[in-house]
Amino acid sequence: GGHARRLGFPGSEHALTHSDVWDMESLPESVAIIGAAATGCQLASVFAAFGSRVRLLDLAPRILPGEDEDVSRVVGESFERRGIQIETGIGGVNGIERVSEVSGGLLLRYDTQNGEREAGVDAVMLSVGWPGNVDALGLEAAGVATDKGHIIVDDTLQTSVPHIFAAGDITGRVMLVQSATYEGSLAAEQAVLGAEGTQSHEIVPHGGFTDPEYASVGLTEEAARAGHDCVVSSVPYADLDRGVIDGHQEGFCKLIVDRDSRRILGAHIVGEQAVEVVQLVATAMRGGMPVEEIADIELAYPTFTAIVGLAARRAARELGVTIAYRSWSLQSQLGVAEWELGKDHDKTAAVL
Repeated sequence: GGHARRLGFPGSEHALTHSDVWDMESLPESVAIIGAAATGCQLASVFAAFGSRVRLLDLAPRILPGEDEDVSRVVGESFERRGIQIETGIGGVNGIERVSEVSGGLLLRYDTQNGEREAGVDAVMLSVGWPGNVDALGLEAAGVATDKGHIIVDDTLQTSVPHIFAAGDITGRVMLVQSATYEGSLAAEQAVLGAEGTQSHEIVPHGGFTDPEYASVGLTEEAARAGHDCVVSSVPYADLDRGVIDGHQEGFCKLIVDRDSRRILGAHIVGEQAVEVVQLVATAMRGGMPVEEIADIELAYPTFTAIVGLAARRAARELGVTIAYRSWSLQSQLGVAEWELGKDHDKTAAVL
């Protein structure tokens, strides 16, 4: 396992982590959150939903820096519409000057590219990393090597001591519950049965339960274009009947498809139930399905998952691949929403 990292700037004892939220006795009217990766963005979304004024800070040039750029942009725009103030490109973890107690709350001072700034808030939350729980294990006595708060393992999850294996957050690799479960099973087999399997995290769907949700699997568009000739297909939630019915038209589904193999390299979704929707794409990727086969699935209607079919059909059209069902081919040619099929118009749906 792991724990929330704390920083050592002056006054850091006044700052909280997400683990401290459970002990809060009242909702802060205003909160500054330092760190805009997955946990920081979820904290920002939760506090804003409860009515707090939220300031979200990060040293990176954009929030969710590990995600596809379109995910970062659309989630950021959505946050700002909900009143969350975003400041990126601050002076790094060393750019937090201090947190001071003042009458009625806290004063946060931090560096930006335009000089020092300060913010008066009721609470400061840290979301700046997740080191492993290595300190109390006596690893030095056992000879187990660590690096930057995590146990070093190879692809079989073996540590520097041949009969000791480690799995999950404590290795600092893929710090997700589903990945820790997978690694725990593999490490147990290695230790008890002497198995020779290796762990692979090539296809790991993940996301954040923000408002709106976001989810991803596979390569970002930037990474895909660096190594592949690919087609990118993006469909807005506004083209999805379920989105219109439920009033959740904010977001998109983007598929990145290799032009030669026609297989999906990555998928990125922002919108209602995004983390659920991305599971379908991950399954198709694991099965090696070409995009036209995904386009050919008769997905239940009306569902949010159906947006994967819309994006797959658009990608198949870009690739010049024939889809079996005539109505679906027609929809791909028109590039319109489900509910617009059959109407006499030449509207082309907006793409991201």
